[in-house]
Amino acid sequence: MKIYLELPEIFLSNFNTVISYAILWKDLIDGIFVPDLPLNKPTVDACAFINILNEKMNKKEIVGIQSVGHRSITANKSRMQCLKKMGIQKLLLVQGPYSFSKVNEVLHYAVERFTVGSVLNKKTLESRIKAGVKFFVTQVFPSVDELNYAINMRDFDLFLLVGISDRKEDYIKLKEKGFSVPEEIIRSTNITEGLGNYYGKVSDFLGRRPYIYLIPLTKTFDPSFAYEFIKNMQKNV
Repeated sequence: MKIYLELPEIFLSNFNTVISYAILWKDLIDGIFVPDLPLNKPTVDACAFINILNEKMNKKEIVGIQSVGHRSITANKSRMQCLKKMGIQKLLLVQGPYSFSKVNEVLHYAVERFTVGSVLNKKTLESRIKAGVKFFVTQVFPSVDELNYAINMRDFDLFLLVGISDRKEDYIKLKEKGFSVPEEIIRSTNITEGLGNYYGKVSDFLGRRPYIYLIPLTKTFDPSFAYEFIKNMQKNV
C-alpha cells in the first residue's frame, strides 16, 4: 500500500506553511500531488515551488496535476515543458472546469513526455488507455459497484481517492451532495477506522490494494491533524 497526499493550493500567503507541511509529512507518505493553480488568482509559480519541494521531500515522488481546460494548447504545452524541466515524471491530466475540445492533442503531447494519469471514467476509459495513459484516479469514495470495470485493469496503477476531515459533518455533507460516502465512515465513531474498513472492502473486491490518494474535504487544513490522521490510517489499513 502507498499513500499520497494532495497539497492545498499554493499562494504567497501560505507558501512557507505548505512547505512546512511537506517536511512534516515526508516520512509518512510515498508521494505528493501538487494541484494545478487557479489562473484567476495571483499564485506562486508551480515550477519554482516544485524546485523547492524537491529539496525538502528527500526524493519522494511528486506528481503534477494539470487542468487542461484552463489553458490553450500552447499554454498547456508550456506548463508541461516547465514541469519536465523540474524533473517531474508523472502527470495527472484532468479536464478542469471549462470545456476544451482538443484534450486529445494535449494528452498526446503529455504521453510523449510523462507517465500520464487520468480520472477513472467508464465513458473515456478505452480512449485514455489507447492514448497511452498509465494510471488512473477514481472519483472520491467510489462504491465497489462503480469499480466493477476496474477489476481487470492489472496493468495500470490505480489511486483510490479518499477525502479526509476531522469532522464527520464534512462526510455527511459530501453524501448529501450525491457522493457515495461509505456507511463505514458515517456510522463509525472513529473516522480512520471507518476508512480502513472501506479500503479493505475495496481491496478485497478488486483483488489488490490500490494506492490511497488523500484530499482535504475543507479549505481549512491543519497540518498536524493530517499528520496524525495519516499515522492512524496506516494502522487501520
